Amino acid sequence: MNKLRAVMAYFCANYPHKSELSKARLTKLVYLADWYSALMRNHKMTDIDWVFNHYGPYVDNITDLANFDGDFSITPQKTTYGGNKYVISYNGANVESIFDDGQLEILNAIINKTKAMYFNEFIEFVYSTYPVASNERYSRLNLEQLAKQYRETNTEKSA
Repeated sequence: MNKLRAVMAYFCANYPHKSELSKARLTKLVYLADWYSALMRNHKMTDIDWVFNHYGPYVDNITDLANFDGDFSITPQKTTYGGNKYVISYNGANVESIFDDGQLEILNAIINKTKAMYFNEFIEFVYSTYPVASNERYSRLNLEQLAKQYRETNTEKSA
């Protein structure tokens, strides 16, 4: 199974607030999975080539996969402010066995860290991550290289 598909499916199946899994939130959850995996394991979980655009870390891969994979669905809904959002859900087989214990630990930590965050707080959290905070908009985010830089910078400060 495609790792991106598995990460998306895992978040859709295990995130406690299903109505909060908009295209934007799910995209940024996948970004967080890649970032923390790069930081803790030296490689991303997916093969996404992340870009820091005007909406933060973003790619069309998540929405594209949800549109074309029959196990995902995208449902239009209204935000609490009356705007439009598109919620992604998953109705396929359990994907947990695809991940090793370390990957599950990362995915579950991201869920636990973000599940109580309202959208604006969640976005602020994503924007506070090193790849976003240390790069210009419209740049490519090489998460493995940025994780290495981050570790080197933080090791030097604490030494």
